[in-house]
Amino acid sequence: MSFKPVAISMTESDLEELEFLLKEGEFSNRSDVVRHAVRALMSEHQKIERAKGVITVVVTALYYKKGQGHNISAVQHEFKDTISATVHSHTSDGSCIEVMIVTAKANIVRDFLKKLRAQKKVLKVEVSLIGGKP
Repeated sequence: MSFKPVAISMTESDLEELEFLLKEGEFSNRSDVVRHAVRALMSEHQKIERAKGVITVVVTALYYKKGQGHNISAVQHEFKDTISATVHSHTSDGSCIEVMIVTAKANIVRDFLKKLRAQKKVLKVEVSLIGGKP
């Protein structure tokens, strides 16, 4: 297997976390940590992409609240008929967390996730497929 180098930029705190994972996870180097994380994201993505029919997902979105400028609420309102529950909370550093339960046809859920991830201040979106046909 051959590897191609890829340069990435990250915040100082993300780099510190990467170094922590490198040490605590007993990875051999930073690239192994990043490859592992990318594979996990790809696996999550593939489950959602392969899903058919009506599915239920739990979506956790972390976004940067300071300075506003995000459209999380606009996305939620656009998909209001598919979101059955939401929980909003704040982190110690001023970021916000939204946990949403979404039930809809798989293609609508995929559209929701794309629009959510496209928001400028969204730092992270995690998805768990709870119900439906993979």
